[in-house]
Amino acid sequence: MKRFFHLLNRLLSILYKAFPFFVGMYCYYPVFVEQEHSFPFLDSIYSSVKLYSGAIESGVEVGALLQMARFLALAATFNIVINALDRMNDVIIRFKLFNPNATVVYGDSSYVGYIYESLPPGQRIRGEEKLIGGASRYLIMFSGDNANLEFYNKNYESLKDKNVYIMLENISRQNIENPLITVFSIAENCARQYWKDYPVTRNEKIAIIGFGDVGKDILFYGLQVNLIDPAQHFEYHIYGDGREFRREHTELDQLGPDEVIFHDEGRYEFAQMADFDRIIICGDTQANCNIAIVSKLLVSAPTSYQIYVYAPNGDIVSNLFGKDRLICFGTTKQVASPEIIFNEKSMEAARRQHESYMKKYGGAPWEKLDAFKRYSNVSSSDYRHVINRLLEEGVSLEIAAELEHIRWCRYHYLHNWKYGPAVDTTRRIHNCLVPFSELSEAEKIKDIEAIKSTAEKQPDETM
Repeated sequence: MKRFFHLLNRLLSILYKAFPFFVGMYCYYPVFVEQEHSFPFLDSIYSSVKLYSGAIESGVEVGALLQMARFLALAATFNIVINALDRMNDVIIRFKLFNPNATVVYGDSSYVGYIYESLPPGQRIRGEEKLIGGASRYLIMFSGDNANLEFYNKNYESLKDKNVYIMLENISRQNIENPLITVFSIAENCARQYWKDYPVTRNEKIAIIGFGDVGKDILFYGLQVNLIDPAQHFEYHIYGDGREFRREHTELDQLGPDEVIFHDEGRYEFAQMADFDRIIICGDTQANCNIAIVSKLLVSAPTSYQIYVYAPNGDIVSNLFGKDRLICFGTTKQVASPEIIFNEKSMEAARRQHESYMKKYGGAPWEKLDAFKRYSNVSSSDYRHVINRLLEEGVSLEIAAELEHIRWCRYHYLHNWKYGPAVDTTRRIHNCLVPFSELSEAEKIKDIEAIKSTAEKQPDETM
């Protein structure tokens, strides 16, 4: 039955397009015979074809039937042109799919347009409702996690063996075991890029005002990359409800000598802000609360600290308050460029780092690693630019290795691992979660050699 209706539809479509031609022949031929044309039949064919351009021969009475045929012919022409353009677009897409970096972009997120325009024209394909097969990678960026997951689930059979990048704000990428799926978050991108653009160089007392997704990731990644001295003492003061964060990260007390101090009620005195070295404002941008906080800080508080404002539309804040004391971060360019979304350089650096370690000490290849270990290498790769800077400043390999060990411990503590005499991945227990000085000499040498090989690698990568 479905096939029958399909054939019927095709037949009606052909008749609809051919009907004006036969009406034209019916109307023109008798007139041309009466006018004694030399070739009335051929002239009738020519004039009937001209109907599809909207033209009617002069000297021919335009009756209702011919007028109807004219409008139907124009509609048929329009339909043919649209179909031809669609076919041409399909041909262009097929040519683009030969590009080894062809990327199909799906979604309605506010970031989709920017990343699509940022991709080279020869490899970008805008996906609509239907799935376009044959691309090397697929980017899914709808406005909410549910929409992204529904799209992936709907097209699972076509996407299960493809490189897929999915934007998910509330699902940790460490939970995704399929190595072909890369989960990314705008908040996470924002935090990782923030600490890369505005690194710490000395002990700091830091206030994070607003503790939504961006604030949480600012703290989460800051604790992993803000390591410049084994004896450092950073204070992170969180102004916002941190109870959920503490429930998710139960080993925060293992991060000493740094301190994380939560002010769950979110209240603070403006005069107290003078005690901080930097203030990071990460509130709700839709409610414009960041702008309100900035305004009150500039009016009420002393001017000794640097203020960083999460502002996707950074020009608004800069135009209002100037750029002397305010630094805006989290703009679309900073969080949604192809280099940051696809994160290929950082992932490649992490893979090379793991393979170098594997050649010396054994272990599973990159493709066989679970998500936790893969992203442990990514965390190390993120920290590499700090290690390189410290080495350039004259820090010894031993100190750099100790700092990398502290970062490794923090990555595990932030994922709720604990110390135990024997490694048990199921229970999240590891025997190396001890101070660097308590490691065996063999483990210390491994860390030092890893730092040495890192220092000899290529220049620092983006993200």
